[in-house]
Amino acid sequence: MSKALVTGQGALVQLGRELGKGGEGSVFEVPQLKGVVAKLYHKAPDPKKQAKLTYMAATADQGLLQYAAWPQETLHAKHGGPVVGFLMPKVVDREPIHMLYGPAHRRQQYPKASWEFLLFAARNTAAAFETLHAHGHILADVNQGNVMVGADTKVTLIDCDSFQVNANGALHLCEVGVSHFTPPELQGLSSFDGVKRTANHDNFGLALIVFHLLYGGRHPYSGVPMRKDVGEALETDIKAFRYAYSRDSQSRGSKPPPASIPITMVPESIAVMFEAAFTENGAKGGRPQAKQWVQALDDLRTRLKKCSTSPTMHVFPSHLSGCPWCALDNQGAVYFVDLNMSFTTTSNGFVLAQVWAAIEAVPAPPPAPIPSIAQIAVMPAPLPAGISSGSQRGFIRLVTVAATIGLILAFPKAILMFLIGGVVAFWKAGTLGHEVRRTESVRVFLRRD
Repeated sequence: MSKALVTGQGALVQLGRELGKGGEGSVFEVPQLKGVVAKLYHKAPDPKKQAKLTYMAATADQGLLQYAAWPQETLHAKHGGPVVGFLMPKVVDREPIHMLYGPAHRRQQYPKASWEFLLFAARNTAAAFETLHAHGHILADVNQGNVMVGADTKVTLIDCDSFQVNANGALHLCEVGVSHFTPPELQGLSSFDGVKRTANHDNFGLALIVFHLLYGGRHPYSGVPMRKDVGEALETDIKAFRYAYSRDSQSRGSKPPPASIPITMVPESIAVMFEAAFTENGAKGGRPQAKQWVQALDDLRTRLKKCSTSPTMHVFPSHLSGCPWCALDNQGAVYFVDLNMSFTTTSNGFVLAQVWAAIEAVPAPPPAPIPSIAQIAVMPAPLPAGISSGSQRGFIRLVTVAATIGLILAFPKAILMFLIGGVVAFWKAGTLGHEVRRTESVRVFLRRD
């Protein structure tokens, strides 16, 4: 296919380099148009999909373009020819939303993001859904990958050509979905072909994203089983409405995991909204709408306070008497780490939170090249001169014991965690000499080759 295409209006478009490739199509830069990219399909869309894209491009407005990478112009190999792709806004400085709500990913991608930041992102996600629904469209395939968020907390919806679009009464359906974001009433379907989604279905996915953001990436149906029939598969628990944080979680057979953020983190009015979204009444049409989430989260943003221990990172709703993040820290569940936070240090100046944050901030190293199995053979070799495995093990064990005692004295409430860690480290130190000998054997063999 030529890289020179024309828009539906007849304007010539010259494509630049390929930016990405997926199963359905590829995305190219458009040097002549700032802030715009082109998506080209690997295979020409069928007439129905072409009609959908033509309608989407013709009805794009500032409201949609503010929150979505919406088609702006259709692309054709020649003027009047079939649709082969479209122009859309370029999404930059955005990450999939799971990179924000997952604590481990957040520490790398958004290390300065507090709970207040997550609250803003939740509010903006709801605003994006509200705008889409106001235009009569349904996202349908809600998942952790098609909601993008930036360091400014602004949200952009992507993969818009897969949305369910209402073209003046003619519905263009979405035929895909992710099981963990599929509402209970649609669980178990073999296919979404011919399934008409509703705003209420979208509202399940929206509530799930909001919950993920406010509750440390937890899934509301992933709890601790209290019966044998619970916890076998997340899809099964969703279908059975086993909302682990429900008021009647006992009867549902699931309860929140240990050291998880309690549902009382949010005011009762928002807890009620989650209850409505994830239980039976929600499936009957009672899930909170996107605009209700916007209003509720905007209200909550005006009622926050800060912990004196870490004013930057420990932000929480004002209805709580004490800092929930400090309480969770004492249970060994660290959701937010502030390198500048003030802690009472031990006599040697050791501050666990600062060390932990520094460790978390180090990006994972690239995978090391692994020699072919044909190049590696374990051969006997004497212990290198100057290395005494026994003395080395003894020294490391001594350091381990000293570090464990120091941590227990500094943080007596976490004594069990440090004892277990100390025992494991003490045992691993005992195997050090064996690891050194095995490693040296391999090195000697590789050098000989």
